[in-house]
Amino acid sequence: MRTSAFPATARGVAIAALIAATTSGFPGAASADTVPGANSPAVITVNTTADGVAADPYSGLCRTVAGACTLRAAVQTANARPGSTIVVPEGRYILTIRPDPQKVQGRNPDATTGDLNLTAATTLRGAGRDQTVLDAEGIDRVLSVSAPVTLTGLTVTGGVTAQHEIPYYDTGGGGISNSSNLVLEDVVVRGNSAGYGGGIFNVPGSDLQTRNTIITGNASGEAGGVRCDNTCTFTDSRISDNRVVDPGVWYRPGGFAGRGGGVDVRGRGVVTFDRTTVSGNSASDAGGGINVAPAYLDTLPRQVTDALDVPVGIVKVRNSIIMGNTSGIASSNCAKAFARIVSEGGNTSDDASCDLTGPGDTVVP
Repeated sequence: MRTSAFPATARGVAIAALIAATTSGFPGAASADTVPGANSPAVITVNTTADGVAADPYSGLCRTVAGACTLRAAVQTANARPGSTIVVPEGRYILTIRPDPQKVQGRNPDATTGDLNLTAATTLRGAGRDQTVLDAEGIDRVLSVSAPVTLTGLTVTGGVTAQHEIPYYDTGGGGISNSSNLVLEDVVVRGNSAGYGGGIFNVPGSDLQTRNTIITGNASGEAGGVRCDNTCTFTDSRISDNRVVDPGVWYRPGGFAGRGGGVDVRGRGVVTFDRTTVSGNSASDAGGGINVAPAYLDTLPRQVTDALDVPVGIVKVRNSIIMGNTSGIASSNCAKAFARIVSEGGNTSDDASCDLTGPGDTVVP
């Protein structure tokens, strides 16, 4: 009788392995390699414009109880899967779940209500800034970012911030509040409002980069378009028609309000404008276009700031336009205290307030 080349024990192991592989979708190793784990980065595609929470964001699946993948559910799922990309097709995505009143005082991130809280590294990709619109419709800000996030091809609008990160103080970041590294590419931030940072509020230690981005029509009591508390870089972008009006409240005296219609710079990090237009912004007190005063040093008496004008903050401007901004003082486009505005050339302005004296600069009254 012919005997097998394999011992009986070995034959049994081989047969068992073959059965296991076949019943699990042979070959087993290839299947395991191509199906990501529940907490691995993924591409998550939103399939409804409705608002709704994820049934189980830690399952690895973007699903509400009804089975749809809403934008809110996608954000919750991405938070559990760092490095994910959320694809948001054309449409208007209106936030309808109001913030929890018990969580609007202090830093209480709650992805299930109010604004969309991005707490893990994520790319949020729309179909184009005129096609994909994220609209808070006045219930809260639109996005709160606390991890490296990239937004592309979408509009952020309708944010009216409800949350007070400093309890009972003014609110920050009508469109976006950023406490990490935020990149905006082909994005519009329009028609948002807050106590400070009507369009975007960047907290100390954060970083903002914009490319081909428009920040317009936002309003606040300070920093109408953008508040920078560390580094910001604006490239091929436009910051226009934002507005600041001093609210006249007792806890925001002097330079704590009414300044920085377009951009308000309050940190020591370098803020750069490269091929960017700052125009048509207004401030009730100073710096209709750009206000630069780290740590609110512009609240000191003018005699002190003039005598001790040490350049703590730095703004760099190149190949940019700063024109048509207005404020309650004669220097309309720019105002600064303990800071320098450094021209790297090729800029245009219609007053001398921005110190544009670099090569190729043009100041046309």
